[in-house]
Formats: sequence, structure tokens, C-alpha cells
Amino acid sequence: MNENTISGDLIGVALRQLGAASIKEVHSMMHIANFDLGGGVEVSYVFNITKDSRYFLQRMRPYPLPQGKFSDAQEIIDFITVDIAAFRNAHNSKNFPRFVQVNDRMGQLVGQLEDLFLHYNVDGDALAAFHNELEKLVGAAETLRGQAKPL
Repeated sequence: MNENTISGDLIGVALRQLGAASIKEVHSMMHIANFDLGGGVEVSYVFNITKDSRYFLQRMRPYPLPQGKFSDAQEIIDFITVDIAAFRNAHNSKNFPRFVQVNDRMGQLVGQLEDLFLHYNVDGDALAAFHNELEKLVGAAETLRGQAKPL
């Protein structure tokens, strides 16, 4: 039995104990874990186990967000444990659907920027103006955080 299979199985058992609705394994290297929060809301993760026994984790739903590289199975379990608890709590917010919409739009923006970068010769002044608008959005997000009450 290969080490990736053992690590994947270990993570799978822990995620089932956390309430994962399903866990799919692809060639013992890629794993997809789905958590059903109810009301049509699903939180899904994809993690890959590399040949160096390192891990790369990405949240896929309710919006995609890479979480980074992890050195062992326990780090993956710990991250998902905290993340799922936070999503279960956030799911109760009346603003949850709006936050998901905002994150979806931000993801679309990242894709549009990559398309511009790779396929178009964008005017430097126009790009600078766009960057200034983006800085305003970052500032607005920081202001929101400063005004909001922690959960």
C-alpha cells in the first residue's frame, strides 16, 4: 500500500468524523471532500498529495480559494476543522449569500485580469487607474473589517 493512500485514508476518516457528506479519491493522489451545511450550501475541498508527501489544499465551494501547501495530514485536518466550524457559523448570517456573491465576482475579476495580462496590450495609464480603484476596494474592505463585530 502506498503512503499517499494511507495519508488520504487517515484524512478521510477525520473528515467523515467532522461531518463530510462525501469524500472522493482519484488515483490516491487527489481527494475531494464535501460538507453539506443545509439549505443548499455546500463547502468542498480538494487536496492533492504530492510524491514528496506534501499537501496542497484548495477550497472549491462555496467559492474557490487556494489555501496553500501543508507538510502533513494533521495540518490538513486542523485547517479544515477550523474552516468548517467558521463556515457553519457564517452560514447562519443573513449576509452569507451576499458574501458568496461578492467572492464569486472577485474570482471573475481575477480571471478577467489574467486574460488582460496574457492576451492584451493594456495601456499603462489605464492599468494605473484600475490599480487605484482596486486600492480603494482594499481600503473599503479594511474599513468594513474595522467596523464589524467579530463572530
